[in-house]
Amino acid sequence: MKKIAWIIVAVLCLGACTEKSPDPVAQAIVAEMTKGIDQPCDIKVENLRKVDSTDFATEFKRRIEIYGIRLDQNTVRFEKYVKEGKKNNASKMFKELTHDTKVFNELVAMKEMMGDDTLKTAYYDYSFTYGGKIGNQKVTPKSAFATVTPDGRVLTYSADIKDLHKATGIVIPGYQELLDSLKEGSGE
Repeated sequence: MKKIAWIIVAVLCLGACTEKSPDPVAQAIVAEMTKGIDQPCDIKVENLRKVDSTDFATEFKRRIEIYGIRLDQNTVRFEKYVKEGKKNNASKMFKELTHDTKVFNELVAMKEMMGDDTLKTAYYDYSFTYGGKIGNQKVTPKSAFATVTPDGRVLTYSADIKDLHKATGIVIPGYQELLDSLKEGSGE
């Protein structure tokens, strides 16, 4: 009986002494937040909670809707400029329309190429609080949000959840490369 009691005490002590391994999502968020800071950082992420997930189909829908709205608005502007004889404005708007049409069509094609993979999770939304020190400066605890891919890549983080999905299109395979190629092609 004494042996069993000692074994239980030993197991409990070992369990109490073992440190919890750091959360890889929290580590990725801290790494992204402190990227480019040239001072010692001791930032801690706490109360990390997964609040939502988004599949690729939803992200494609969001991006395609954005470009559809831009096409509608820019078409109206282009027609207005042509009607008013504003050639420079019409020329600029025509370039915008050409760019947006290419992006819109490529997004539709990318979505088709992904097929059933569009049903896979693209990223998760997390809420958390963070605080600590950057250099000698104390960082008071603040609430924030982040989008993180299933493989742990942080796409965005923000203090305001409304700003969280502004740049999540980069999760779509080939989307960033598409935008970069169009930027290079336009000479910007």
